[in-house]
Amino acid sequence: MADPGTYVDEIRRIISFALELPPERLADTTPFDDLGMTSRQRIQLLARVEVNYGVSVDLDELDRLVDIRGVAEVISEAVAAQRAGG
Repeated sequence: MADPGTYVDEIRRIISFALELPPERLADTTPFDDLGMTSRQRIQLLARVEVNYGVSVDLDELDRLVDIRGVAEVISEAVAAQRAGG
């Protein structure tokens, strides 16, 4: 499995753009709730990163998308699973 840290900077950029926040305000563990991200925005984020990385993530993983680090972990696992299966 790839190191989740591999995905952190790109995920930070995606979130920064979506929420119109400066990237430096987004620490890896800043809860999305603290940034005002809604559950709908989390679903949109999931869709964006799925397209960006060419993976499919089960909606059951949505509960793990609480901060940048959580998103990076989910994407890392999805990429690893895709590589193992493909």
